[in-house]
Amino acid sequence: MKKILMLTTGGTIASAPSADGLAPRGSSEILSHLGMAPLDMELETKEVLTLDSSNIQPEEWKIIASAIYEGFEGHDGIVVTHGTDTMAYTSAALSYMIQNSRKPIVITGSQMPINTDSTDAKVNLRDSIYYACDDYSENVSLVFDGSVIAGTRAKKMMARSFNAFYSVNFPVL
Repeated sequence: MKKILMLTTGGTIASAPSADGLAPRGSSEILSHLGMAPLDMELETKEVLTLDSSNIQPEEWKIIASAIYEGFEGHDGIVVTHGTDTMAYTSAALSYMIQNSRKPIVITGSQMPINTDSTDAKVNLRDSIYYACDDYSENVSLVFDGSVIAGTRAKKMMARSFNAFYSVNFPVL
């Protein structure tokens, strides 16, 4: 049985409407909307941050990397939920901070909150968990809209489209 650790950092994927607009929620909010098909795995969650990704800086990259290192030994793969504004930067930073990982470290997010009707969050998160469970997955990657992109090659090209991320000068994995 695969053991997957899901680390949450905030962002649109974990947000819900509030008096001040969208506000990030924790990991229980994400899981309550997920509803996955049966898979031989155990999913553990840990809330690392609850930030809009436009507020994620190098200091937060260190916090995320530390959480990954802490959970690395007891898990087969790690999924990090993240806002899309700086997700490509975080993917690249983590790729350099955690090199040659034999376990998958998957970064994902969404363009719409997970609790909305036509959200991309559920598909992106399910794809990320399935990819993290795959025996051949390794290193840091970004999973979004059905694509798996090497962590150092992801770039956000569209602000509103579900197909927001592209792989720059490297094939989609």
